[in-house]
Amino acid sequence: MAERPQLAVVVIGFRAPPGLVAAVRSVLDQAVPVEVVVVNSGGGDAGALLSKAGLDVRVIETGRRLFTGAARNLGIAATEAPFVAFLADDCLACPGWAEVRLRHHRNGAAAVASAILNSHPRNLVACAAHLIIHMRRLPGLAADQALRYGASFDRTLFDRFGFFDERLRSGEDTEFIARLPDAMKPVWEPLVLTVHGNETRLLPMLADQYRGGRRYGSYLRRLAGGKPSRPFRKVFRDRRNVVRLAREGLPAKERAFAMLSLPIVWLALLSKSLGASVGAARGGTGDDDQG
Repeated sequence: MAERPQLAVVVIGFRAPPGLVAAVRSVLDQAVPVEVVVVNSGGGDAGALLSKAGLDVRVIETGRRLFTGAARNLGIAATEAPFVAFLADDCLACPGWAEVRLRHHRNGAAAVASAILNSHPRNLVACAAHLIIHMRRLPGLAADQALRYGASFDRTLFDRFGFFDERLRSGEDTEFIARLPDAMKPVWEPLVLTVHGNETRLLPMLADQYRGGRRYGSYLRRLAGGKPSRPFRKVFRDRRNVVRLAREGLPAKERAFAMLSLPIVWLALLSKSLGASVGAARGGTGDDDQG
């Protein structure tokens, strides 16, 4: 009799991108059995895409765009395993991604966070994007330096503390984790590694950073109940942390090359900071980014 999966993985797709195939395959290739469901919104045909690639998994499709919190909740409701993890369609689960999570959960951890690897460690633009977005989730960071995202959760947490906020364009995991008592917040486990697909072209990367800044500025506006103070400075001050965190968090074989991307990092932070100022002044972006 096949072992019953202890980990459910909700793979979240938006408009059924081609990368969804690799994301799902990386989960199915884990060394332990997993329960997989794909939640795809915004159009496309994820079922046909995956079937053509020879992947037989459950797919939930909706033509309307869902924010990530709503997609997460659909996946939670559609699965049964006692622990639940999530993977975006532009990410890959590395070997051990499921097994190490389960080791912590079985030892009593209510939630287990993960570290992030760069999809293109020899591309300067991708390195800059990686450092800006994931500087606090690099695998070499100590626990007190790391942000606890990319988490899997004990399913009972959703019974006790509710589900993800479906109205949020982004930050639904931040909002949910804030509800948890300290003893149940995610533990940092850098051996759980996710590869994030980073932009390799300069102009699209700068545009991505600007849009991300606008979302963050809009979030600050909501948080402050009006126009927040100094949104530009809140973002641009990250330039102080990039070098330190890169030195601590990147493996030696990647560190020297990543440091060459610092001029692009400053430029991208400037773009993100400008976006934050606009978002704080005007509110939401209205774009279709998954967040």
